[in-house]
Order: sequence, then structure tokens, then C-alpha cells
Amino acid sequence: MRYTPARQLLDAGGCLAIATDWNPGSAPMGDLLMQAAVLGAAEKLTTAETLAAITCRAAHALRLQDRGQLAPDMLADLVAFPAADYREILYQQGKLKPELVWKAGTRVKAPER
Repeated sequence: MRYTPARQLLDAGGCLAIATDWNPGSAPMGDLLMQAAVLGAAEKLTTAETLAAITCRAAHALRLQDRGQLAPDMLADLVAFPAADYREILYQQGKLKPELVWKAGTRVKAPER
């Protein structure tokens, strides 16, 4: 299938959200960072546009008004990556895994690598 025309959508003033559509039947991959990185590269999106599409714009698409951005009174579901530069997160195309995870502001067990 062809990629969503993400660049065209953004240039026209649209709001882009990226998701995996993961399911065990027809879409078993489910690696959001890899899929976002591939779409971002193919559609010539900036890192900021791609990260926004998997965070604040995805939350907006799901009508989740209490998450998707770092702001007071928002849920703090966060991940931290072992990277010197935020652009490495997508550059690694899914190979870079979170080092730390917070759910609703509480640090949870670090993911296994």
C-alpha cells in the first residue's frame, strides 16, 4: 500500500497523527517508532513533525485532552531514550529502546533491553 500523503496533509494545514494499527491478524509489527521513522523519512517530515504526530496530535485524534504534551495538569506518560540528541530516536528506526518509563508521573520499571 502507498504511504499516507503526510507531507501533503501538513502543507495543506491538516493535522497528522501516526499510529501502528497493530493487531495480530493483519498488522503484526506494532513498532511505532520504526513505522513513524519510515513514514517520516519517506514523506520528508521533520523530526518535530513526526514526534508531534505520535504524541500530541495522536492524543488529539483520540480526543484525549489530558495527555500528549508536557504541561501542568496533564498525565505524565513519558519515555527517556539513551541518546545525546532527540533526533537519534527516529534516526535509529526503532532500534533505540526506552531507557526509562513513567506512567502518570510515576517512574515504572525500566524496560528490558
